[in-house]
Amino acid sequence: MSSSQMFPNSVSLNVSNMNASLAFYRDKLGYKLNECWPSEGQPMWASLVLDGQVIMLGQALPPGECEKMHAMSPVAAKFWSAQAAAFAKGTHGAGVNLFIAVPDVDAYHAQLRQRGLEPVLPPTTQFYGLRDTVVVDPDGYVLTFYAPVKLESCQSCGMPLTNAAPGQMYCAYCVDEKGVLRPYEQVFQGTVHGYFMEHLKMPKEQAEKAAREHLAKMPAWCARG
Repeated sequence: MSSSQMFPNSVSLNVSNMNASLAFYRDKLGYKLNECWPSEGQPMWASLVLDGQVIMLGQALPPGECEKMHAMSPVAAKFWSAQAAAFAKGTHGAGVNLFIAVPDVDAYHAQLRQRGLEPVLPPTTQFYGLRDTVVVDPDGYVLTFYAPVKLESCQSCGMPLTNAAPGQMYCAYCVDEKGVLRPYEQVFQGTVHGYFMEHLKMPKEQAEKAAREHLAKMPAWCARG
């Protein structure tokens, strides 16, 4: 058993209403409640799990209460009271997006809807090899439930991906020996000579123009402008 299996990543979220958040994660998202303190009827902290992935919820406290909890450590008391003050003033969940793996995104999406929850974004296959659906919890935390999928074409040059592994984005020509995407100029030259000149029999100047236009449409390079 690997260390990641023995000690899965855990996320801890401050929430403004523990009862509402606990009900949302358990009853809407299908999380299993592992632990709850001091009790499920009056929760202040809870640990929940979905497919081995843990999310802990903690009731947000006033800064003064946080200082009391960490009275034995002035440094910790100062840090956590400042965090509590920032949470109280800020937009809860803003800028946080948690990626959570599920075996089948479409099946999970159907389960959510059966439980009366409509995700903010429906199942969508992304160019980076994931299919995902997006939910927002009561405090505004974004939860992206995903599963790797097989892509039909290389997201760098457009070549068909045969026998691709789920989540694989690029063909063997566009990555180096370590599987890292090659620099644009290398992919460009390979596209010019290997496809447009050799395969389509274009002259070099025309092939370079066609390659630039082609690569500009590819997800890996469209941000180049």
